[in-house]
Amino acid sequence: MAEPLYRCDWAQVDDPLMRSYHDHEWGRPLHGSQRLFAMLSLEIFQCGLSWQLVLHRRQALFKDFDNFDIQAVAAFDADRIDRLMADPAIIRNRRKIEATVANAALIARQFPGEAFDHYCWSFTGGLTINHDYPDDPSIPRYDHLSAIVCKDMRDLGLRFLGPVTVHSFLQAAGMINDHQHDCFLNGCGRPPLDPPDPTI
Repeated sequence: MAEPLYRCDWAQVDDPLMRSYHDHEWGRPLHGSQRLFAMLSLEIFQCGLSWQLVLHRRQALFKDFDNFDIQAVAAFDADRIDRLMADPAIIRNRRKIEATVANAALIARQFPGEAFDHYCWSFTGGLTINHDYPDDPSIPRYDHLSAIVCKDMRDLGLRFLGPVTVHSFLQAAGMINDHQHDCFLNGCGRPPLDPPDPTI
């Protein structure tokens, strides 16, 4: 019988969706301006909540936000925001919703095409920064890099961002690799399970 895979502490839960997210998405290099905008937006929705909650509402969020198409979300008006606030399937926080719309408008204006992808990855020179933390409590809530990225994003005008949210974004998008030392995905010579989910 094969030995069970050891995952990062946060993924050692009785939730197939969380385990699948850890195994197939979290920390995998994520490219494409739309996909990075989607991930950043989901991290904003997570602020003050659990990722598990966001993950279980992700499908509804993608549906209501037109798959996080940057141009489409940038065009959301007050009536569309009111309709979003009436949908119990998503996270109904008006400040987060309004920030997502405002961020889309700014990205559409300042980062046409794949420029937002290039901007995000410029902070790591296009490479993944590999960390080697022994266990979950040793992983910092944010570090020097996430503080720098957060300040730059906020100076640009992106909203509802703090260093913790930005750090989570960098982790999720694979700009930094924070899989624990004993996690089966932390560079132990094993091949990746499969490509990342194409919807995010």
